[in-house]
Amino acid sequence: MPGKRFIACLLLLLSTVAVHADEQVRQVQEELRRRNLYFGDIDGTATPELGNALRRYQARKGIEVTGAIDDATAASLDLRPRTAKVQRAVAPLPDVPVLRSDSARVVSEQERIALEKQGESNPEVTQSPAPPAEAPAQNMTPERVGRYVEQYLRDSETSDIGAQVKYFSYPVQYFDHGQVGAEFVNKDVTNYVKRWPERNYTLTAPPNVTAGVLDGEAQVEFKIDFDVRNSKHAAKGRTDNFWTVRQEGDDLKIVAIREQRIRD
Repeated sequence: MPGKRFIACLLLLLSTVAVHADEQVRQVQEELRRRNLYFGDIDGTATPELGNALRRYQARKGIEVTGAIDDATAASLDLRPRTAKVQRAVAPLPDVPVLRSDSARVVSEQERIALEKQGESNPEVTQSPAPPAEAPAQNMTPERVGRYVEQYLRDSETSDIGAQVKYFSYPVQYFDHGQVGAEFVNKDVTNYVKRWPERNYTLTAPPNVTAGVLDGEAQVEFKIDFDVRNSKHAAKGRTDNFWTVRQEGDDLKIVAIREQRIRD
């Protein structure tokens, strides 16, 4: 009997360790997705797809092609090398997609091939300099947008799918999936609610609101603390969130949305 108890405890310990993903792998997945070289789940688990993406990146950067996260590859991606201590999130994240943007990128095969070629020819992430911040239109006051963001977060904590998808103007530029319609968003939100039935979001500071590129639009940036749970996993962390919103009738609507995990 003691032997059986020991084996049971050992199996429990192993299963507990297994649910925690590798933080450096997760970061590499994030960086290669930003470079259009990786399209799978961001879940911190090494897969053949990730290995292939690493080989393409290494070949273009002139790094020894191993398909592994060696020190040279980590340094090229501006990540800490494997030999250094990798800072973890607020708590170790499980080996499943945590954020809504962590799910595998949905693109057609033709789009994927085109994006991969683009990523292979230019494996660096280049960002255009941000234009000077301008005040948003009068109907996009920080106070109004702040209330809008808070209500979005409160509805996002519920199981009411309709209450969550009503904030978007379709087609919407949706995370890494490009422009999608209402059916896609409805399915995505439904899947996320099933994956993480308990969700808590805390706005850490009032949103920053500036004028959008187009008239009548505003750019919104805000940070949140998130805490999501299901019967097997729990995940906490922080994200930086970026929206483009515009006035439609009497309401504000999101026309573009993306998020980025904040690494601690």
